[in-house]
Amino acid sequence: MNMASEELSNTFAKFQKGDEEAFSFFYRFFINDMYAYGRSLGGEDDCVMDAIQDVFLKIFFNKPRFKSVAHFKFFLLKSLKNKLYDFFKHKPYSNTINIHDNAYNFSIKTTILDEIIEDEDRAIVQRRVEKLLNSLSPLQKEVVYLRYIQELEYAQISEIMEKNETSIRKLVSQAINKIRKENTTAPSLIFIALIFSQL
Repeated sequence: MNMASEELSNTFAKFQKGDEEAFSFFYRFFINDMYAYGRSLGGEDDCVMDAIQDVFLKIFFNKPRFKSVAHFKFFLLKSLKNKLYDFFKHKPYSNTINIHDNAYNFSIKTTILDEIIEDEDRAIVQRRVEKLLNSLSPLQKEVVYLRYIQELEYAQISEIMEKNETSIRKLVSQAINKIRKENTTAPSLIFIALIFSQL
C-alpha cells in the first residue's frame, strides 16, 4: 500500500489519538507484512491470522503509544512472533513448531519482477535464487528478511530474535558473504531486494 510520507504521518497522528478509521487503515497497511512474517516463521494460515487479530485487539483496547510508524511496525512484528510462540505452546495447530528453537525452518518465498526479467529467463533465475536462499541458515534468512525487507534497525531485530546486537550483525554479515560467494553477477544488496518478497 503506497502512501505519501506526509499523509502517512497525518494518519499516524490520528491513530495516536484513538481514531478508529486510522486504526483500521494501519491494520490494512501492515497485515501483509505481518502475515508474510508469520507464515515464514512456520505458522499455518489460521494460526497466523488469529495471532494478527489478537495483536491488533490488544492495541485497540490498551492503546499503547508509539514513537513513529517504524516503531509501530517493530512492535507489531515482535508482538506477532511472541503471540505465535504462545499459540504454538498451547494450541493444537498441527504443523507448527517452536519458533524459539534455533532449528526452526524460516522460509522465504521468492518472486521475480516481471518488468525486470524476461519470461524465458525467469525459470533459470528462479532456480538460481532458490540456490542462494538454500545456502542461508534459517536464522540468516530471518535476519536478512527483517533487516532488508522489513527495514528494521539492528537493535529492533536483536529484541525480536532475542539475540544480542553483535550476534545479529554477525548473522547479517555471514548471510551477505554467502550471497556474494554464490552470486557474482549483481551487487548483493540489490539482488536481495529483487529476490525477497512477502508470502
